[in-house]
Amino acid sequence: MQKEWNSPWNPFNSAKVLMWREWLDGFAKGEYLPPVTVDTDPSSRCNYLCLWCNADSIIQKNGQKEISRDQLFRLSDFYAEWGIHSSCVAGGGEPLMNKNTPDFLIHLRKNGIEPGLITNGSLIDDRIAQIIAENWRLVGFSMDAATPETYRKIKGLSLSHIDTFSRVIFNMKKVVDFARYSNCNVCYKYLLHPLNAREILSAARIAKAVGVHDFHLRPVGWDNVPKTAGQEAPDYTGLYEEIDNQIEQAMLLEDDSFHFYGIRHKFKPDFSRQINFSRCWAAPLILTFGADGNCHLCFDMRGREDLILCRHDPDPHEVLKHWNSQRHKDIIKNIDVNKCPRCTFGAYNKIVEDVFIEDKMCRYFP
Repeated sequence: MQKEWNSPWNPFNSAKVLMWREWLDGFAKGEYLPPVTVDTDPSSRCNYLCLWCNADSIIQKNGQKEISRDQLFRLSDFYAEWGIHSSCVAGGGEPLMNKNTPDFLIHLRKNGIEPGLITNGSLIDDRIAQIIAENWRLVGFSMDAATPETYRKIKGLSLSHIDTFSRVIFNMKKVVDFARYSNCNVCYKYLLHPLNAREILSAARIAKAVGVHDFHLRPVGWDNVPKTAGQEAPDYTGLYEEIDNQIEQAMLLEDDSFHFYGIRHKFKPDFSRQINFSRCWAAPLILTFGADGNCHLCFDMRGREDLILCRHDPDPHEVLKHWNSQRHKDIIKNIDVNKCPRCTFGAYNKIVEDVFIEDKMCRYFP
């Protein structure tokens, strides 16, 4: 396999799940502790039309929905009460479409919860940039390109938005500048696709010049994603060697403040999804609080009716009636992993089977 990173001590190494041993041991035994983290989707609105949007179905179904300011604050208080360590503010739409998201972030931090943000970056102004830098533990800019034209095509923007790429880079630089004296990691996120496969090295150079901490590359999820299901899979024929060479060159750009990660261990060599585990185990590491007022058990499959645990609006405490219930366990057990899209937790599922069920690492021997 192509080298993915220079140091294993990084945010994208799936082995970090071993830090949550108690949770994984519980999954193997069919008992679920409160999740390590939660996703919060403040809005189901988005100002982009990305080619591979994994939230397209929930956006189309629920339309213009967002979580109210009061409910966002209730969620933050509930997370703290439940013992949640962090919340990624992301998917289901562009989180900054909800004007209350910056204040929600501040409230999370006041409650001792580490916030993270995944954004397209187009709506960041000076105030938001400062709030992000001073409060968020990490922020990922979904870039996926190194040129304005490729960016416009991938993001589904019209010709009139040809300058959007430059504006987002400018906004990213704002966050980087504010984050100089904080603990906020800024990441240039890059979903690999034949449309952008020749721009990896150029994008890495842009990211380093801007001053971001991390560059995160991984293949785009395609099969079983509602928006792209049934479409012809991306064809990387003739690109593999060039991709590998660019990754090798990009890793040479690394220094103490810039790191490049070319993540491929969750995929097959042709970048298609990899299912090397028998069933879903690790989904209860996280719970997604959606803009539609529902709690979704899998953030990769937001919106699927059979994977909704309960409502969180108006009272988040409703979750406590359902979490670790027999119904919750049955829903997870009955997930057909062959019908799932690219699994974010695929490596975690395999670790549960190989380490906590089959004990292939001889856990009690140093």
